[in-house]
Amino acid sequence: MKTSCGTVLVLAMATAILLIMALPCVAAEKEGENIWDEDEPKRQHRWTEERIEHVLNLLREADPEKVKELEKLRNEDPEQFKTELRKAMRAQWAKRAKERKDQRSHRTPGAPDRPFMRREGREGREGPGGGRGRPTRRRDGHGEFLEWLKKNYPEEAEKLAGLKEEKPKLHMRRMELVLRRYRKIFEAEKENPKLAQVLKEDLQLKKKRDKLLRKIKAAADDNEKKELTAQLKEIVNSRFDLIVRRKQIAYEQLSKQLEKLKERVKKSEAEVDKWKDSKFKNENVKTRLEELVSETEKIRWD
Repeated sequence: MKTSCGTVLVLAMATAILLIMALPCVAAEKEGENIWDEDEPKRQHRWTEERIEHVLNLLREADPEKVKELEKLRNEDPEQFKTELRKAMRAQWAKRAKERKDQRSHRTPGAPDRPFMRREGREGREGPGGGRGRPTRRRDGHGEFLEWLKKNYPEEAEKLAGLKEEKPKLHMRRMELVLRRYRKIFEAEKENPKLAQVLKEDLQLKKKRDKLLRKIKAAADDNEKKELTAQLKEIVNSRFDLIVRRKQIAYEQLSKQLEKLKERVKKSEAEVDKWKDSKFKNENVKTRLEELVSETEKIRWD
């Protein structure tokens, strides 16, 4: 039985090695065509045609005149259309939030404030391990990240701190945005400072790229556009080098993992060879038999 288990273990480990060795090849096939494939993929799919139509249909019920303006802008300036569409949706959300607030403020005097009671129940009561105080526990979990943010990106930390008391809801949305933007750097800094530095540089270049793109779009003079485009080219060149460095770091990490896995396979293989020896088997069977008999006698005696 032990020999069988050991053989299975070796085969499983060998299979794992083959799979890991194949990963870079598969990735190379997928990424080789375009190194920018993983560059902010969400941005490419943020506004699909289906989503745009869905949003327009929602707006059409509330403000049909605004939808006519948006549809006209959609043909003339697609990028500005998306910007205005976001603004229109935010305005509708704000309007609905105000209506709900007004409805709550016009409740019958003396009626229990149920939403407030529910909120108290979530944040006030605590059971074992914090009970239902989940929001408080979640805020505490961000403590380490916020300390890191204050040290590395003090301006972002100041903005968050300013919103926390004055505009709690906006603070939560801003916190989610900041986490999405900086969490990878924060986590990489613990395990791989080299990778964290690359990610920091890349984030800085992305900010410069976005700023230049806005300037290029607003520029009316052709010479100014050419100059800005030349600056953009330098940034794209630098980002290409950073992406290659990031992939190199990932490859080095994978190679280290592969070496460790190979060592484990060698150890397992040696163990299986040892188990195959008949003398080793007989000694182990004898020892185990004595243990079982001894344990049985001990139980009976007790």
